[in-house]
Amino acid sequence: MSLVDTDALILRTYNLAEADKIVVCLTKHAGLIRGVAKGCRKLRNRFGASLEPFTHVHLMYYEKENRELVSIRQTEILKSNFNLSSDPSIVTALAYLGDLLIEFSPPHQANELLFRMSSACFEAISQSPEDVQSILRYFEVWLLKIEGFLPDLKHCADCHRIFSVEDSVFMSADLVMRCSSCSAGRGGTVSRSLHAHLKTTEKLSPGNFAKGAREVPAKTKKEFAELTHQMISRVLERLPRVRPTMVQ
Repeated sequence: MSLVDTDALILRTYNLAEADKIVVCLTKHAGLIRGVAKGCRKLRNRFGASLEPFTHVHLMYYEKENRELVSIRQTEILKSNFNLSSDPSIVTALAYLGDLLIEFSPPHQANELLFRMSSACFEAISQSPEDVQSILRYFEVWLLKIEGFLPDLKHCADCHRIFSVEDSVFMSADLVMRCSSCSAGRGGTVSRSLHAHLKTTEKLSPGNFAKGAREVPAKTKKEFAELTHQMISRVLERLPRVRPTMVQ
């Protein structure tokens, strides 16, 4: 049995027996884990509110070889998002973010870049909840990029020519982007404004991306949401279990 000490984002919890919970979280040093927090549903318990979904905690747990469930021993709140729990649309958006992390993250595979990106998106939503939809789009793009599913946004997949601002860009069912010559008009058109907006995700933090997105036309935002949902559904081979209630 080994003791693991790491930061974590609480994503989801399930009741277990009379007084326990199963906790699903993304950790900085061990990836996605599922653990049992014994006694956490008792009136007096050592965990307090630290196991509430969307909380950033410092976590200590015991791990046994060949056991999927770890044993959660201690938690300390680093950043809570209780201020967001009164808005059902924000809670749904955060649940969607957490659900995608669970779907895309292999258990017990550390990915510090994914953890840092997710933490930054949680923080950006907490700081600017009115920008939640733009932050979710940023998260979707970076999740696809980190997990290896995002197409190259800068080059044609066939001729490898750099897309210019005047180029028509097409995305095919195999989730690659091609110029008009290589695509021969096949695939969905990615508008110039959407293509430019997509590329800004690779240059900015989630908060700064969301601020810039306030000036982006609603039509482009809608195209963005449709495109990322299409890519995610293609990768998962189904629609996500949770969908945000606000799509601009």
